[in-house]
Amino acid sequence: MRHEELKFVPSRELGDGNRWKLRSATGETLAASGARQPNKSACEADLRSFMADHHLDVEVLDATAMGLRP
Repeated sequence: MRHEELKFVPSRELGDGNRWKLRSATGETLAASGARQPNKSACEADLRSFMADHHLDVEVLDATAMGLRP
């Protein structure tokens, strides 16, 4: 799968915490954060760390800012 077909989607979970998901062009979840992060900046740091560890340079769609469902 090409990187341009992938998207990271950080979102605020119902209840408490923030998570991210790596999604394919068809919407399939390929990876997700292991734990809820206490705030958006911690979630973004975890996401960037995952991207660096896996040599990914993909689009990030912020569901918290765009009103998208996680």
